[in-house]
Amino acid sequence: MFEGAGAAHGPGALRPLNAPVPLTVQATAAGRPLRVHLNGRWQVVAAVEDAWRVEDEWWRAVPLSRTYLGVLLADGRRVTLYQDGAGEWFEQRYG
Repeated sequence: MFEGAGAAHGPGALRPLNAPVPLTVQATAAGRPLRVHLNGRWQVVAAVEDAWRVEDEWWRAVPLSRTYLGVLLADGRRVTLYQDGAGEWFEQRYG
């Protein structure tokens, strides 16, 4: 391994991995995304290919509650989105 490869800077600094990115999403009243705002442009959602729900950390004051959607954009990209329990949208990045 290379020294300092991917390391955060500063004493005791942590580098978050796969941090979700807030998104602006236009969706139907039922919650199906129609368009997402990525990289400064609106992208049309061509298809929702997968959907799953995560309920976790039930012991916390605010439990984790997310609805994930694997979507295919009109330009051919596949993106994973989720809507949290407060109704906010995020892109879940991997890697």
